[in-house]
Amino acid sequence: MTDLPRERQPDPALEERLVSKLVAAGLIRRRRAWPAWVAAAAAAVVVLAIGVSVLRPKHTLAPGNTYVMLLYVDSTYRRPPVGHGAERVAEVARWADSLYAVGKLERGGHLDGPGPIGGMFIIRALTDSDAARIAATCPFNKYGGRMEVKRFEE
Repeated sequence: MTDLPRERQPDPALEERLVSKLVAAGLIRRRRAWPAWVAAAAAAVVVLAIGVSVLRPKHTLAPGNTYVMLLYVDSTYRRPPVGHGAERVAEVARWADSLYAVGKLERGGHLDGPGPIGGMFIIRALTDSDAARIAATCPFNKYGGRMEVKRFEE
């Protein structure tokens, strides 16, 4: 049996040196990581919304179309003061409860992974303008959160 040459491993600092040179040349930009508390706050809001929609018995949905509300947690969003995140979660939960009670909320959830979209709600509305009106009542808007509403087509 012959000994095969061992594969050489690249220098561990090679990637960082390459990325630094590409950034310096203006060919790429470094991605800024979201602070851990941003992800935690967004996750808390969405977990609460999921709990609202999943743990309740199924109910009759309002007539109309299905819409997806995408919630962006980006630089425009004013985060709650330290220690006040639960109050904001409770406020969004009350809003979701009110929609659920009248059959206008199908579900809500957290969108996992990188990017500015922190969560979503799936709502029912008769028209595009009705969906926009419902989205405008979401407390997320009060805090500078950006929201996008799209009709869902199966």
